[in-house]
Amino acid sequence: MIRLLLIFLVPVYFLGACTKQNIAAGSDADASVYFIYPVNFASPSSFDSLNYTFVGKSDDVVKDTIRLAVRVAGRTADHDRAIDLSAAGAGTTAVEGVHYKLLHYVMPKDSFQTMLGVVLLRDPSLLDTSVVLNLQLKSSSDFPVTMKDTIMDDGKFYTKSSLKVIFTDRLIKPNNWDSYLVTFFGAYSKVKFRFITDVIGVSAFPNAGPGRITFPQMQYYQNVVRNALVDYNAAHGPLIDENGNAVVIP
Repeated sequence: MIRLLLIFLVPVYFLGACTKQNIAAGSDADASVYFIYPVNFASPSSFDSLNYTFVGKSDDVVKDTIRLAVRVAGRTADHDRAIDLSAAGAGTTAVEGVHYKLLHYVMPKDSFQTMLGVVLLRDPSLLDTSVVLNLQLKSSSDFPVTMKDTIMDDGKFYTKSSLKVIFTDRLIKPNNWDSYLVTFFGAYSKVKFRFITDVIGVSAFPNAGPGRITFPQMQYYQNVVRNALVDYNAAHGPLIDENGNAVVIP
């Protein structure tokens, strides 16, 4: 009897399983476009933000273009597709035409990924303040659905359709200082960072992406700054930071 029941039920089981599986292939989904956050967006508080400063640029540099990577979820297409990138009103303090300029954006044909350029303008007001530009990917005729919020490991929600850019013409602490630059320069202070930029003329040290600075190059910068600090201390006495501590380079 048991054998007869098995012979009868097993085909029914597989038949039922086959008829219940109605999962659309990924290529059948509506296409979406979303930001790919750089690796150095490591801390939860700044996961969706990017810091930029004009410090270190020569005086004749009046604008710079940052490149933001976006990727398609869904199918490629045999034609260029429009991407709608806009400045969100809420939280944005940057003024279009004064602090920034948006361009015309498309996803090239047969492509899953591209870079969106946002022009940052070096307005004199940036010498005294930082401005915020909240960027938002919106639905377009080619990308009617944007990527939904994503839950990260810490349980908070991070949207992949928006990105905050904070920029200034003053020194600002790099996003990757505590996770990477601390290895070469030690604990952060404003005085230390100003000294570093004055010595090597560099204020950004990306450790990921096409413009990343290699580990050997960082070791070279470390040695140059360390030697310059020895010379400074010999000529002027210890360099003291804003916290009352002597500046030290590991």
